[in-house]
Amino acid sequence: MEDQPPEGPPRGRTLDSIMPIVLFIGLNRLAGLGWAVLGATVWSIKIAVTRRRRGEVVGKFLPILIGYLVVRGIIGILTDSEAVYFGIGIGTKACIGVALIVTSLIGRPFLGRVFHLALPVDRATRAHPAYLQMTSRLTVVLGIWQLLTSVWDIWLFNQTSVDGYVLIRALVGWPTGFILTIGGFWYANRALRAVPGFPGLMHLLEERDERRRKG
Repeated sequence: MEDQPPEGPPRGRTLDSIMPIVLFIGLNRLAGLGWAVLGATVWSIKIAVTRRRRGEVVGKFLPILIGYLVVRGIIGILTDSEAVYFGIGIGTKACIGVALIVTSLIGRPFLGRVFHLALPVDRATRAHPAYLQMTSRLTVVLGIWQLLTSVWDIWLFNQTSVDGYVLIRALVGWPTGFILTIGGFWYANRALRAVPGFPGLMHLLEERDERRRKG
């Protein structure tokens, strides 16, 4: 059977993706920017904690992520400025994009260190040159994606209202992010076929799920 990408997120993850946007737009209209920032920040922290409990990659970076969300939220509330609040996010995204590309250029791609936390790739596979090449290329693609979306965010913010910016960015970001993820999964699976005995990422995911069901 051909390897297929992982199934889409369950209902709980879909709700987590929607709620910060719903809270921000609703509270922004009813009570102002400060409450909107507070509501979206609290729910975003809840998402990060939930993902750590699921054993997802974000777990390792939870303290940094929560600290960032709190500081950004406080600055947004104190300044009561949409430009400052969203500008911090856009600037952070651009810096992450540059950092990702740099890690690949110096031969230590970020995805090479965290890929196995999301997909069950063993040590032998991670030691193969094909793995380094694959994670290096995907790290660069992810970095470029962060930079491109930063430029898009700046343009969109200057073209529409705050609520429109939040909504349009989400409506465009979800499908494009999903396509990028599926494309990355397909490329990774194809590239790792160069590793002797590699059974395919979907097979590894099925084996992991089977082990979890058996306890």
